[in-house]
Parts: sequence; C-alpha cells; structure tokens
Amino acid sequence: MASSGKVNGTATAAVVAGGGGGGMVSVRAVILLLALTNLLVYQFATLKKSGAASDLLNVASRSIGIATPTTATAGGSETGSIRGTASSASASRHALEIPQGEAVALPSVRISEEETAKVDRKIYGGAGDKKHLGGFTEIDIHGIAPTVWEDMVQYFGIKSIIDVGCGRGISTSWFVTHGLDTLCAEGSHDAVKRTMLPDPSVITEHDFSRGPWWPSRTLDAVWSVEFLEHVGRNYHQNYIPIFRKAAFIFVTSSRWGGWHHVEVHPDEWWIEKYRSYGLIFSESLTKRVRAKALQDKQISFPLGEVPGQGTNFNPQHVYTSMKVFINPAVASLPEHQHLFAEHGCYVDRTKEGKIVNRVCGEGRHGGMESVLPQGYMPLELTEEQDKAWVDILKANINLTASK
Repeated sequence: MASSGKVNGTATAAVVAGGGGGGMVSVRAVILLLALTNLLVYQFATLKKSGAASDLLNVASRSIGIATPTTATAGGSETGSIRGTASSASASRHALEIPQGEAVALPSVRISEEETAKVDRKIYGGAGDKKHLGGFTEIDIHGIAPTVWEDMVQYFGIKSIIDVGCGRGISTSWFVTHGLDTLCAEGSHDAVKRTMLPDPSVITEHDFSRGPWWPSRTLDAVWSVEFLEHVGRNYHQNYIPIFRKAAFIFVTSSRWGGWHHVEVHPDEWWIEKYRSYGLIFSESLTKRVRAKALQDKQISFPLGEVPGQGTNFNPQHVYTSMKVFINPAVASLPEHQHLFAEHGCYVDRTKEGKIVNRVCGEGRHGGMESVLPQGYMPLELTEEQDKAWVDILKANINLTASK
C-alpha cells in the first residue's frame, strides 16, 4: 500500500489512513484534486493578465473580512506635492493604512435664495450653504493661538500642515505666512468665497457629508479647531482619511451647543473613538499644547479689543479641549523623521531638572559632534512673518461686525 501512494506525501497519508481497497480510491481523489488545482491556477493567471483577478480577490477578501493592500493611483505620490493630480484614489478599510493618491473633492451643494432666507443663522456665516455647513463667525478669538503654532514649528518640527474646517483662514494664513507647506479643507462655500488667504489655491472646498476626501501625500500635521462637533459620526469615514495621512493630529472638540453641533462629547469619548481609528493619544503633548495656549492670554491681540472678549488673545478652545494624537503609520516614514525637532546636544540642567540643549556642531565641543542635515532643522520664524499675518487680519476682519 505504501508503494502505491508515491504520488505525493498527501496521497500517501490518505492511502494509509484509508486502509484496504479504500486506499486506491483516495489516491484517485488526490490525483483528481491536483489536476483541478492546476486548472484553477492556469485560469487565475489568465484572469490576472486581464485585471479581473484583483477584483475577484477584493470581493472574496471583503466577504471573509481580509484586508487587502491598496494601490496608488496615477498622479498620486507619497512624496509629491500636497495637491496631486490623481483623479481617483483608494482608502483602505484598515485603520492603520494610509489612503493612497488624492480623492476627488465634492464641493457643497448650494441652496436657493428662498431657502437661504428661511434660515436664521444669527451671528454665523454660511449664506447659501445647507444647514449643516457654515457655523463660522467674523472672528473666533478662542481658536487663535500663535504661541502654540510657534511651538508646533520649533518643538514639533512641523513643516507641512492641513487645516481641516479652516473657515475663512485665520489660522491657515498664519501657517502660510510663516513658511509652512499649507493646505486647508472647508465645506462652506460662503467661507471659501470670503477667504482671507493670499493664495486661494491652497483651499479645497469639500462637503464631508457627500463623501471622503484626502490630499495626495502625507503631511506633518492636521490642525482642526471647532470642526469635530459639526460632523456626525456617520460621516467620520469621510474625514478620518485626512487624519490617516498626517503624523500629528491637533484637534479641539466643543463642550457646548452651537450651529449644527451634533457631536458634543467629553475628551474621553474622543480619545477612545480616535483610538478605535488607530490614532494614539499623547497626554504629554496635549498638556504641552494647552500650557502654551494659556501663555497666549498674556499677549495683546494686534487688532485691538474684540467686542466682549477683551484686548488679549484668548484661545479657550485650545487650552480647554485640544487633544494631540500621533499616527505612527505616517510619523515613522523617512520623510517625517525631522519631527520632534528639539536640539540634541547637552548644555546643562535647570534647577527644576529640565535639560538644556543646543544645536550640535556648535560650541567648545562642536568639532567632535555629528551635525544633523539642514532638513532636520525647524523652520526659522521671523517678525516680518508675524507682521505679514497681522496685515492679513487687518485687511479682512471687521471687529465691529463681531458684536
């Protein structure tokens, strides 16, 4: 019996297990199975040439819950410009994977003048937008945090950023004027039409209730203030792909009511929700950012007194509710290794035990130290950049209209 089962090891095992005359039946069954397998391999190879095999595999994998890798679309590059030329793209169903290419933006659908007249928006912008859009005001002093933005550049090392829910562009214009590679996404056509950005081409108008959108390449950071509460969690899958393309995610969440505030939750809810999307909450970075925002309260607002808000910056949204998340899938990529830009060569310790560092390659022992490439250095910030930003605010904000 053993000699008759030399077709392969499987056949031998089948014969031994079968015993007696049943062994020959098992051998025939195995031979038939091998023949059918060879036929299937040939057919699959034929399908692969026509492209049908990948479609078949995707359908099969979805039916049994297997995640399959996505493919970058034409024109989409992980190392190209923020705004790619891809006409289609692929967002993985797996929380830790990075969406490929650039999705097609879906601008908001406008409503008629008659419908607009029926909507009492009070102090909120969004004329001509559907009710779930808008919600911005002439100025929201509670979201303006230049000390935080400076720290994002100098400590975090951020050089590229997308402002999600950018409104008219107050924060976005700071990023632009201070040399960051910048993009903003906004759903309200009214806000886009009234933007204060010097270069409107950085804006992508997209209504997240219509479908997903994400930029063409990975970014150092997402900045998103007073956006989360406006989008129902049934649409999270439409903006989370943007977060999956960033190394750091800086987000606030409202703790009170407002125009179309449909997701008002405590910090713990958002932390656990975003953890389920594969993002890692950083308590230490969150504390750092909130502390920096409190420092802004000591700085005069350059446009003067904001009615009902005083004469200083007051980024209340940031120091009360900002949360910082890390996305390891992007942060670990070679093109983002410049992040966490604190200098590494030791100088001293303060009385409180804080380490004081300097740029390597300088000072008495500089000749013995390896020097980081220039690309690892944070962007240089100047007073001229600050002035350029303030000039934009002065030209576009009417404080009397914010009363």
